[in-house]
Amino acid sequence: MALAYDDAVTFVQNLAPTWVKPQHAMLAYILCALAERPSLCSTEVARGLPDGPHARIEQSLHGRLKRLNRFLANPRLDEAEIFLRCYRLAVHFSADVPDAPQLLPILLDTTYFQPFAALIASIPCGGRGLPIVFTTYHRRKLQACFPPVERWPDPEATLGRPARRKHQPLRAACAEVHPWASQNHIEEQLLNYLWSFVNSTQHIVIVADRGFARASLFRWFLNQERRFVIRFDGDTWLHLQDGRMGATKQVVVLRPGEHCWIPHALYGQEDRVPVAVLAIWDVGQKEPWYLATNLDNDRTTETCYRWRMRIEAGNRDDKTGVILRQGGDQHKLTSVLHLHRLLLAVLCLHWLAALTGLQAHHDLAEPHAVAPELEHVPPDHPDFDLLDHGPAQPPPAIPHRGPPLRLPPWMRRFAVRGSLSYVRLGMEVLRDKHLAALVRRTVRWLGLYLWTLTPIWLPRHLRYRRKHWWPVPY
Repeated sequence: MALAYDDAVTFVQNLAPTWVKPQHAMLAYILCALAERPSLCSTEVARGLPDGPHARIEQSLHGRLKRLNRFLANPRLDEAEIFLRCYRLAVHFSADVPDAPQLLPILLDTTYFQPFAALIASIPCGGRGLPIVFTTYHRRKLQACFPPVERWPDPEATLGRPARRKHQPLRAACAEVHPWASQNHIEEQLLNYLWSFVNSTQHIVIVADRGFARASLFRWFLNQERRFVIRFDGDTWLHLQDGRMGATKQVVVLRPGEHCWIPHALYGQEDRVPVAVLAIWDVGQKEPWYLATNLDNDRTTETCYRWRMRIEAGNRDDKTGVILRQGGDQHKLTSVLHLHRLLLAVLCLHWLAALTGLQAHHDLAEPHAVAPELEHVPPDHPDFDLLDHGPAQPPPAIPHRGPPLRLPPWMRRFAVRGSLSYVRLGMEVLRDKHLAALVRRTVRWLGLYLWTLTPIWLPRHLRYRRKHWWPVPY
């Protein structure tokens, strides 16, 4: 396999510490299968699975497919545990917005797996948007996957001891499929779900494209006192303070190279939602941008929206680039929950590739800074000084125009021409068996970094994990 099972299961254990052993093992198997067979087709994923733990003979494809489907329909997968840790990791690796370092842009976009769609929220980290939370829904039936509201995480709650599983049902924040009245309700529910991971000290701003521009959503943001930057169409009606009104492209006239900041305007011919408007027309672009926001700074608004393009690169990595190379709309899945669970595995593999690529930027670029003891450190007695030897901060975005950048010598073993994104670099490292030690340092660093989010284990829990989880299996 391209990805070693021991590394995959250690990564999964660190990312979802409240899951039970069979869930860890199956998700690790799926990660290995996706790395070997980059497709959402369930039969392709099943072909990449090894035989079951109790199989006496080689398991047939039908048997592997049944094991996969049982996992995809498991009603006790606590997905919120993974989303919470992805959010904390993304905050660690995110870049500061110039002139507004207290703001954290969260990019919202929809990608399609016909007849389904995935609504994804990402945080810009370098030249990529790394996913933190998502939902999957059927485009015609409007059936979407969300956990029950009463099981959403509380960012202000202190960590407690895990509940006893015996004689008591596990209250996992597991996604359930329910019909919704409209796609607008699904989008608002995902935003509510997203805010369940955010504590009161963090100031996030939602950044989205024209598909999310509607007066009802703008008013929802204002009523919830949430920040947003959303592009809208030039035919949308605006009311300006000087009395002018009409289509935006008629009342805000621009030429290429110009921009216009309107701090007070009313959006919509009838709704009249109060917003600020920033109009920008870059030289060489076909049409201008019209951005609606409730921020009070035009430079911050412009920067946030320019960073929105990074989620497009992240979606390409997920669907048709680095993580998946086959089976975009040809997945042959009929269950929205099964697709949701496979995309959860894709999200985990995306994060493993990103962290491995950033670890390569640290270890291969500066070999003298490598800490071999990071491969063996147990998370229950953490040495937090080793956190400085983990993944590097994401490199800056690579410009699309201009002369090509010269590759550093250590990257030439992975690329012939052109620089690699850190996600693609991570996948190349995962496929190179000679760099297995680098992958081990990555997953061990993850255990150290996320230790503060690990539940307060009972002594029997710690004894079990010291025996079965944390010994180095290499």
